[in-house]
Amino acid sequence: MLEPKNHWADTSKEVFTAHRLDDHISADIIIVGGGFTGCSAALEVAKSGAKVVVIEAHGIGYGGSGRNVGLVNAGLWLPPDDIISRIGKKDGVHLITSLSLAPQEVFNLIKTYQIQCNPVQSGTLHCAHSTSGFKDLIQRHSQWKALGAPVELLGAQETQKLIGTKLYYGALWDHRAGTIQPLDYCKGLARAAVAKGAEVYENSPVLSVRKNHALWQAVTEYGSVNAPRILFCTNAYQDKIHQKPRGKTTIINYFQAVTNSISNDQWADILAQGQGCWDTAMIMTSLRKSVDNRLILGAIGTPVGLGRRIHLNWAKRKIKSLFPSLPDVSLEAFWFGEIAMSNNYIPKIQRLGDQSYEIFGFSGRGIGPGTVLGTAMGKYLMTEDEDYLPIPITQGYSERSRAGKTLFFEMASRAFHFATR
Repeated sequence: MLEPKNHWADTSKEVFTAHRLDDHISADIIIVGGGFTGCSAALEVAKSGAKVVVIEAHGIGYGGSGRNVGLVNAGLWLPPDDIISRIGKKDGVHLITSLSLAPQEVFNLIKTYQIQCNPVQSGTLHCAHSTSGFKDLIQRHSQWKALGAPVELLGAQETQKLIGTKLYYGALWDHRAGTIQPLDYCKGLARAAVAKGAEVYENSPVLSVRKNHALWQAVTEYGSVNAPRILFCTNAYQDKIHQKPRGKTTIINYFQAVTNSISNDQWADILAQGQGCWDTAMIMTSLRKSVDNRLILGAIGTPVGLGRRIHLNWAKRKIKSLFPSLPDVSLEAFWFGEIAMSNNYIPKIQRLGDQSYEIFGFSGRGIGPGTVLGTAMGKYLMTEDEDYLPIPITQGYSERSRAGKTLFFEMASRAFHFATR
């Protein structure tokens, strides 16, 4: 029977473990959440010599960071012109420029700290699922080329040569991007932060946060941390531990299914250069190869209850339609995670109170933007210089009909996966 099991956890090479917080300690900065953003921020703060404490409710990378597809992309889901239209030219250009450098920042950190996460920087492919999807890619290509980005628009035949399927109408090849084992990357960031002096505590859910005079106090079941500054990096995996309203977004579930190991001969014409892929459909599909020669297929949807049969049966059909040359391939396991989809698809840095902040709303782009915003926020917390930040700090984020949007995406994904043969 197909098991609910995270392949990234099963194949992890980075060794990182931390104790539970069982003492009452002080720090310069508290970070709640041990994902890409929290660990990047902790590393940057620790490099400055300040004392930073990371509190993680489960294990490092437990949330979206350890359930990620592992595509290290530049920018956001939105094309550059859409970003500018939504937040203005000055802020938009600054954010686009910062996130254009995100893949290189990620791969530089991997190299500097020797993170064992199977990095492959051969680009990613944004694939057109239809003629309208290809028109969208033409516009994206034009906008990125105008900014000098190393992107290449491929036709159907060129796309087929790289991926090994006839299903796509073309693709946008971003040469800045690549793939990683996401859980190992997150663990490697935590390991690097600890080596620089950070303190990390796992299995320590925060029960309450309160302000005592000039200090914030985060309380766990067995301990507490006091510090003048606190940063929440829980994104979609929020809790109710702050007395002020935190930014709550639409939540979209995304699942991945992994196949049995495929022979090298069978891989010869499939993802031959190792690019990770995703398509232009509203109910998006992703595709990549793992280091142990398995195919990983992902899509929007929650594979539990009735959704389990619908989504996983679709995944089996999808692989056969993509790659008819793989008749003996079967699914071995699946897992899923939550995506925090902000109201305009742009991440947020929100001020919650005096020296209290949160970062959220990556809308499915956690690796590059999470690393960049976490690192930048680490610098800001030490200097209060907003020039370090890729986006301005906001306050009072709100979003209408969050529950309705969440339900819409799940129902739409079920309908699409049920009907798609």
